[in-house]
Amino acid sequence: MQPMGDMNFHYWLTLGMAKAVGVNLTNALHEGRINRAQYADIVTRCRGCTWGGGCADWLAKQTGIAEEVPLSCANHDIFKALRAGASLAEEALPA
Repeated sequence: MQPMGDMNFHYWLTLGMAKAVGVNLTNALHEGRINRAQYADIVTRCRGCTWGGGCADWLAKQTGIAEEVPLSCANHDIFKALRAGASLAEEALPA
């Protein structure tokens, strides 16, 4: 198992990816579609992802809302569900 990535770097990657794919994690939290523990888990998933450098490069090329969530993103299924309007607060996050 690889060591976790830098918390601050991955926090900002997480927010950047969410924004790039049309998801506002803060709104999802305030709307009750995710809970605080899930928000933290989303960042932790990013910290454990091996695509960090590729993610940063992908994000740097985005000029608007991406049509698809990158398959390489550790939070792909979560962002896809939130983008579709799903509420995940009462269930386990997708693997």
